[in-house]
Amino acid sequence: MVSNAALYLAGPGKRPLQPGKSYDVFLSAFNLSERVSNTFNRIEAKDKFWVIHNEYDFGEEELPRSAPTLTSESPVEADFILDVLAKMNIPMQQGVKLCIDITGFMRPHLLFLMSYLKSLGITAFDLIYTEPSQYMRKADTVFSSDVVEVRQINGYEGTHSVDMTNDVLIVGAGYDHDLVSHVISSKSNAKLLQLLSLPSLSADMYQESLIRLHKVADAPLHVPDEQLAYASANDPFLTYLVLTEALQKLHTRQHSISNIYLSPLATKPQAVGFAMFYLNHCAGAAASMIFPFANRYTKETSRGVGRAWLYEIEFVAPN
Repeated sequence: MVSNAALYLAGPGKRPLQPGKSYDVFLSAFNLSERVSNTFNRIEAKDKFWVIHNEYDFGEEELPRSAPTLTSESPVEADFILDVLAKMNIPMQQGVKLCIDITGFMRPHLLFLMSYLKSLGITAFDLIYTEPSQYMRKADTVFSSDVVEVRQINGYEGTHSVDMTNDVLIVGAGYDHDLVSHVISSKSNAKLLQLLSLPSLSADMYQESLIRLHKVADAPLHVPDEQLAYASANDPFLTYLVLTEALQKLHTRQHSISNIYLSPLATKPQAVGFAMFYLNHCAGAAASMIFPFANRYTKETSRGVGRAWLYEIEFVAPN
């Protein structure tokens, strides 16, 4: 199954970000982290834009002046992204050389954007992610606050079965234990599979994330090995393959799965892997991507600039 899954992905995959490549359009979600501004200055593109997320709650004096800013008043990820793309006033069509820095993006907005690009026929584009040197308060770093609801992400709504006896919840578990708690509570009757980030972004981050996971409400004190999976924190392609293999094993053990719920709450590259997996394998099935939506996200959570990765995404329709 893993080897077959690879057939749905094309292109070189992940490689270190190097100078010299240029684009028609470059999008980056602004926050106050040095790794976001550093990457924005490095990329060559005809048109560069800052996306301003409402969840960061920026004051006017904090907004960047280095390029046009794009935002929307809509709290819904689909409407927000559609408004932002309309304000660019650049046709988004097949053949456009597009690059998106995913480092500062809200996950639901990024995932809807990927789904929408595929629907437009833009099946090849580049994504960039820059790792932090470290999180500001390590295991005590606060990423989000004021969760208001857990719901499906626009573009990832499945046709679910009324039979919920063999539901499965797959959570990409990261530092933000509050988000993980809300998702697990919302699907308390589902069999839980936790996808942990290993290898992590740095040697200490795996242990820090485990410290946070011990604070998750409603999570079992001991998780059996068959309910754990591991995927690289910075490689969406490996995440894609791990999800494929994990679900194959669950199908074998449970004979059938009634509904599948995916929730990417770890790194942005892992969220991209979840999106690729869903768009290639789960669209139209009894599966959806769910997310705990919060009103506020911290404007600056990291110090320093770590490794920067370029992901060449290409969706290929199966034969």
